Amino acid sequence: MRFFRGPAKSESRMKIPLLLFVVIIGCCAKENLHGTSFLFSKSSTIAKVVLKPTISEPLKNITICLQSYTDLIHKDSLFKLEAKNSYPFHIFQISDYYYIRLDRDQVYLKTSKESMEWRLICVSWESSTGVIHFVVNGKLFPRRVLKPGFIIDPEVTAILGHNIGFSDVGFGIEEPSYVGEIRKVNMWDQALHPSEMQSMYFNNCYYCNGSVISWESVDYEIYGDVLLYRPSKKP
Repeated sequence: MRFFRGPAKSESRMKIPLLLFVVIIGCCAKENLHGTSFLFSKSSTIAKVVLKPTISEPLKNITICLQSYTDLIHKDSLFKLEAKNSYPFHIFQISDYYYIRLDRDQVYLKTSKESMEWRLICVSWESSTGVIHFVVNGKLFPRRVLKPGFIIDPEVTAILGHNIGFSDVGFGIEEPSYVGEIRKVNMWDQALHPSEMQSMYFNNCYYCNGSVISWESVDYEIYGDVLLYRPSKKP
């Protein structure tokens, strides 16, 4: 009895760490979302998707690219970075204007109201100059300058579709969410050249997977009425 009792305890002790290891690996696995989109089916104050970027150092440069599709354009938050008690980077749309917000400062660009098509939106910003490049469906818009010298904290999460109301003291009440689809979200910790962002629209780039968020390897969480939609294959 004593002979078998010792090894049994040792074996059980080995199984527990192994089980914990398997659970941890499973909970943190990333998913390839190629061919899918996040479908925000109705307006809600809680609907959102949270993406977890892989960032190790403060961001001095950034590029965001994503595709959106909607027939309802009101005030729509497409993408924002959330830090503790702040949103250091935010892309949102009001009517036919796109706004790019860094901390509490913002610039805007006017586009057309062609809502019934997928829009590939790319924004790059570099801290040293503050220069912003903005590309929609391969079209480069006039440059803007915003908050040169600003640095984004690496402890951030990315949020899709969730609207918040800004005030003079920062941000506050939640507002109805974006309604539509968002897909192919990629983020880089560098400012891509405008030609690289333009090439993504024509599907001939070699640099379409983000370095800190990649659509083909995403760690995400869904809240509220949002569906990860994967179209069925043609018969």
